[in-house]
Amino acid sequence: MSSWPRRAGCFVIGSPALVGIALPVLLIWGMQARQWILVGIAVGIVGFNTLLSALDPGRGGLNESAAVANLRTINTAEVTYLSSAAGRYGTITDLIDARLLDDTFMGTKAGYNYTITLDEAASGYTAEALPASSKTGRYGYYVPDAVVRYSTDASLAPTAAQIGKPVQ
Repeated sequence: MSSWPRRAGCFVIGSPALVGIALPVLLIWGMQARQWILVGIAVGIVGFNTLLSALDPGRGGLNESAAVANLRTINTAEVTYLSSAAGRYGTITDLIDARLLDDTFMGTKAGYNYTITLDEAASGYTAEALPASSKTGRYGYYVPDAVVRYSTDASLAPTAAQIGKPVQ
């Protein structure tokens, strides 16, 4: 018998997305019971780690990633709004009314609250994402210049050296 099924088990460990492909192949090739146990344990470990990351923002930072992505979405919406609003940026309400953002930005979204502050002439804006609580996010972010940056508030930045610095 070929040793290929054992190598195929590595795909299951490395990527849960391949489980749907690897398991039928392994069934066809006739895996032994102990190999199935190892595959089950590996899939369970990957699934458990994914669950822990989702439940604990300190471990996975899923809310932080969503906050950064949502600020980039706000930036794109602002640029689009600017081109259709006589050179003016918009508030969150303006962007929702123009159907450039959905109304979930009005409340807490992925553990963060979002605000947009316009300058007096609405020719500039700053979008900000702050954690709704210490359990939903560790860091604050803002966009003053189309670049997502860590908060200027030292308690909401990863380190003192990263205050106001671009998110990598």
